[in-house]
Amino acid sequence: MEEPLLEGAVPLLTEEELAGLETIGYRIQRSAGQPFFLEGEVGDFALLITKGHVKAVRGTPPRIIDIRGPGAIVGEMAVIRKKPRMASILAFSDVEALYLPGQRWLTFLYEHPRAMHALLIMTDDMTDRATMRHVESELAVEQQLAKRIVELLEAGLGETSADGSTTLRLSQHDLAALIGARKLDSVKKIIARFKASEIVTTGRQSISVARHAALRDIADGNLTVS
Repeated sequence: MEEPLLEGAVPLLTEEELAGLETIGYRIQRSAGQPFFLEGEVGDFALLITKGHVKAVRGTPPRIIDIRGPGAIVGEMAVIRKKPRMASILAFSDVEALYLPGQRWLTFLYEHPRAMHALLIMTDDMTDRATMRHVESELAVEQQLAKRIVELLEAGLGETSADGSTTLRLSQHDLAALIGARKLDSVKKIIARFKASEIVTTGRQSISVARHAALRDIADGNLTVS
């Protein structure tokens, strides 16, 4: 597994720390769509994602608040704060994770202050992203949608085809949830405009980006198809 880097090039886990976690946890797997845990449940374990991506989902109707990939630790704050889960974690793709029992996870953090510090940086980075998304909620739906799609592509969630297009296994409902759109119709209209401009194509539960530069220009506010 590649060593994940956070802000300031602080490694979340060193090789030695990762080896230590391997001794206190065990591997679990989930197929796409299956939950690791649900919002409101008791937080008695954390997870280190080692393969695939998970999505954090919160509220009713459910809204995707984040997508995390290999190297990320999820569920850690419920263990540390001894409070119920603030969000559900579901497998976005086929996922493998290291299950870390709560008390053993806490003991590990107390014994490895460098890892604790790196975890705080990761948490602060997540807060910054959430704050930025709140600020961006005032942007036009078109730009918000383009930004989220670009973020997912940069996170490595897409599958690249021979023609250079990149496919995300997301439905239009998923995209609407990702930007917190209250009306699915508004997202469908934007997707239709992207398709008319040959920026994307859609399939069953998927969207393929053909013109990456154009989508990035929309995300940056330099282009509009509205």
